[in-house]
Amino acid sequence: MPKQARSIATRQALLQAAERLFAARGYLAVSVDEMCRAAGVSKGAFYHHFPSKQAVFLALLENWLQRLQSTLEAEMAAHDTPAQALLAMSAHVGQIGAANQNQWPLFLDFWSQAVRDPAVWEATVAPYRRFENLFAEWLAASWPEHPSPTNPRTAARSLLALALGVLLQGMLLPQEADWGAVAYHGILTLLRGWGMFTDL
Repeated sequence: MPKQARSIATRQALLQAAERLFAARGYLAVSVDEMCRAAGVSKGAFYHHFPSKQAVFLALLENWLQRLQSTLEAEMAAHDTPAQALLAMSAHVGQIGAANQNQWPLFLDFWSQAVRDPAVWEATVAPYRRFENLFAEWLAASWPEHPSPTNPRTAARSLLALALGVLLQGMLLPQEADWGAVAYHGILTLLRGWGMFTDL
């Protein structure tokens, strides 16, 4: 295997091992030695790719958020208006919850560590702001045609609050509702309240 491909494979093995261990036992309980054993690599290889256990933790967060952003941007590109795209995105809320059911303990660890660690807090808040900006820009594109009493920034925050609330309920009560449908109707209610596509 070429050196570059071997390096990429080693990094990926470490991330996969860390994700399994963090989800099963929690961030604080897992050591670098355990990650190396689970990935089948040396500590030297670990420190070649990551300066610390925290760096692995943050890389996992960034990878997950990047996949989510790519999904949202693909929906926006596939639809004529932000309102249509937002409704299409709602289906992904349920899918995200179902697909990541085993990783929810890891996400809770992200939030817990963010409260205690400024570096994790900044890494957690930065993508939240990125999504807030994306939603605000998309909504602002519809505001001239559909004036609303709510400004795009506040509307974006409302959408994020709805999405996070639905994800949390889906984590706690996965079998009690179709959470994609809950998200759809919640977003539809907001859009109607903002005067966007009242014929939906």
